[in-house]
Amino acid sequence: MPKASLQIGTLILATVLLSTLVASASEGEKPVKRDYAVTPPAPANQTVADADAKSAGCMSCHTETDSKSMHVSPAVQLGCTDCHGGDAGVNVSAGASHGSMEYEAATELAHVLPLYPESWHLPHSANPERTYTLLNRESREFVRFMNPSDFRVANDACGACHQPIIEASKRSLHATGAMLWGGAAYNNGILPFKNYILGESYDEDSNPVVLHGPTVAEAHQQALLDAGIIPALYPLPVWESVKPGDIFRVFERGGRNISNLFPETGLPNALGQLQRIEEPGRPDFRQSNRGPGTGGRISVPLINITKTRLNDPFTWFMGTNDQPGDYRQSGCSSCHSVYANDRDPRHSGVYAQFGHEGKTQTVDPTIDKDESGHPLKHTFTRAVPTSQCMVCHMHQPNMFMNSYLGYTMWDYESDAPAMWPEEQQYPSIEEQREILDRNPEGASVRGKWADVEFLKQVSEMNPELNDTQFADYHGHGWNFRAIFKRDRKGNLLDDEGTIVSDEDPEKFSKAVHMSSIHVDVGMHCVDCHFSQDNHGNGHIYGEVALAVEIDCKDCHGTAQSYPNLYTSGPAALSGGADLEALRTPDGRRRFEWLEDVLYQRSMMDPDLEWQLSLVKDTVTPGHANYNEKAARAKLMSKDTSTQQWGTNVSTDNLAHSNDEIECYTCHTSWTTSCGGCHLPIEANWKTERHHYEGGETRNYATYNP
Repeated sequence: MPKASLQIGTLILATVLLSTLVASASEGEKPVKRDYAVTPPAPANQTVADADAKSAGCMSCHTETDSKSMHVSPAVQLGCTDCHGGDAGVNVSAGASHGSMEYEAATELAHVLPLYPESWHLPHSANPERTYTLLNRESREFVRFMNPSDFRVANDACGACHQPIIEASKRSLHATGAMLWGGAAYNNGILPFKNYILGESYDEDSNPVVLHGPTVAEAHQQALLDAGIIPALYPLPVWESVKPGDIFRVFERGGRNISNLFPETGLPNALGQLQRIEEPGRPDFRQSNRGPGTGGRISVPLINITKTRLNDPFTWFMGTNDQPGDYRQSGCSSCHSVYANDRDPRHSGVYAQFGHEGKTQTVDPTIDKDESGHPLKHTFTRAVPTSQCMVCHMHQPNMFMNSYLGYTMWDYESDAPAMWPEEQQYPSIEEQREILDRNPEGASVRGKWADVEFLKQVSEMNPELNDTQFADYHGHGWNFRAIFKRDRKGNLLDDEGTIVSDEDPEKFSKAVHMSSIHVDVGMHCVDCHFSQDNHGNGHIYGEVALAVEIDCKDCHGTAQSYPNLYTSGPAALSGGADLEALRTPDGRRRFEWLEDVLYQRSMMDPDLEWQLSLVKDTVTPGHANYNEKAARAKLMSKDTSTQQWGTNVSTDNLAHSNDEIECYTCHTSWTTSCGGCHLPIEANWKTERHHYEGGETRNYATYNP
């Protein structure tokens, strides 16, 4: 018998045995023993013949793909195994049908297999739901096979060309989450200062590491600190060894005397409890007189951070891939591999036509077109839609981008009859757990949106609704309602300020939807936030505002000068980045002066461009775009007695100097006011931690906005 046939026959038997074992596996899957072949790093350059040889066996099964190298440019020559690993020498005969024993056995030989096949739903290739720390437990060989752009393996798969970007991305707030963790640590007494030092980072073997920024000469270190740049971030400490920090929590310090929380058998009054004089009004819950991790002597906020969703997962992990608005991969593919998440063209652009259930449009015949959890195509893109950003930025701790689109979290009251059942629901504890694992919102177990099929069609109810309109994305399983312009009495207003009748069947199309003017002209996040804002600049930041490269004046100029098209935001490097050097995916200039008019071209739509509003034009009398109200606001002097304004007011005497007040101070029409998150911990539900080593503890965190 030929050796290849023997291997395939052996694998057929092994596959049957493995499926039996997986089917009978108990809760808490144990890793399968694997011996992995070594795959060298992908090369920066190679011949077409070499690249094709590394794809030959793969293409005998897949037959077609959207882009062999995952890149649009034909200059990039990569074979399948350069990125994914696996064995391109395994071929399937032309007559083998998909799903046949020969086909499946060849797949087993060619593919890199996971340590946890049940968790990955082998042989399905879709992103599983709610994987969290599964990536940290899995072998790096399979992680590379499944997603070569994951940060654990991107050095090998992408580093030959993109290593500086990879290093910067690992240090960006998208990966570290330093602002959320730092704020939570200070607000809950885990750390006594606001200088953020906690952030998420792993090495290639998924071990938590201290993340260091670039080495900087001592003479410049203070300047970096002043700019909000952090020298290092440390892993989140384990809750078992951190004492309670917040006296307002239930597991807290209390009383003058620290007593034992554990009974002394046979000695009910061994410590003279009745004779002690305690100060009145002290908490009844006290820390244990034993070591950390016993009694109540633990840091509950730390448990909460590792359990709650908030803006989890960061880019070290995959999205939860379980409902519209939550489909994405990890690492570079978090952004550059687009998933179907939103059917609104304003949010998804050209991708809106593909739905919001995470289903693929690939030409690859081996990928199930009706299975959620696949990217639209096997192609990287720089044309990233806002809907991809919304997978993470849909909640207050992660910059709540909903206001940009003109939405906020649903208030549980607007059009309530459409969202709540007519009679009170009493789900079982098992049903509650199933719902809350997907949507941690405490109210979800009582509403109709507990059913993911109902959730998918919420925006389809908009024509029948009376009080609001819903968005088509549902990150975390939540609902988001549109904000409309209203007067002080709550009447809807159109763009002329005229009241729109509440009885008008077209009232929502006539009233002003309070989305950003940038959205209204067709812009997406990537039209303002370029490479550095998304990848980082290599330094570590703890605050979002300080990590931004772009500033309004870079595109719009100031009252005194036209834009020079160089970035000047807080995180811009010396001299800034040249915006005139930027190109759209089809190679055209993104910014271009045509005579005295500045145009910008869309990254999403090759047929869309717009004229930029230039501040200097709006304050110059006689110019076609002169606006007296704008001129008065921008050129008002500090002299309150005269309220002089105009071009004759010196720059240092301006009340609204560009150096002292941000444009969005006035130009933000509305914003949310978040007073904090209500994240109760229930100590009777065993759940997994979402970070680091994972593992189960008997604590469960829900969310109550």
